[in-house]
Amino acid sequence: MAKGKKTTIKDIKLLKNDIVLINDKEYVLLEKAENVLDAKTMKISSNGNRILRFDDANKKVRIDVKRDINIVKYSISNLDRAKKFKKTHDKNFLKDTDRKEVLAQTISYTKAKEIIEKYSNKSSDTYDKNINVSTFYLSEEIK
Repeated sequence: MAKGKKTTIKDIKLLKNDIVLINDKEYVLLEKAENVLDAKTMKISSNGNRILRFDDANKKVRIDVKRDINIVKYSISNLDRAKKFKKTHDKNFLKDTDRKEVLAQTISYTKAKEIIEKYSNKSSDTYDKNINVSTFYLSEEIK
């Protein structure tokens, strides 16, 4: 769906507390909202967010396409390879001596960004001082 395009909602069902089925495709609610099933249209905003719109023009709810995503931590032992990996995230730079650790799983890229932000935010308890030097936190979609 292109940015700015509105889609009329023909069928909407609440599957779980934060997952909705809209026109036979699953989406994740990024915000708490009442009466989500009353949404009339779905629009992609200029910054790429999907937004549910209602009869009340002031009421909006952000959603994201449901995906299975791993949050992965790569620890690279060689700083030269780490610099190359930082530019492209090309897994060909990884060797057997490097570590890959799955830290979490989530169902949307927005939630994945929030998890990764916890490791890169200096005021966070989980801040990693080696981030983007020898340690990299990435989201990888499970296929």
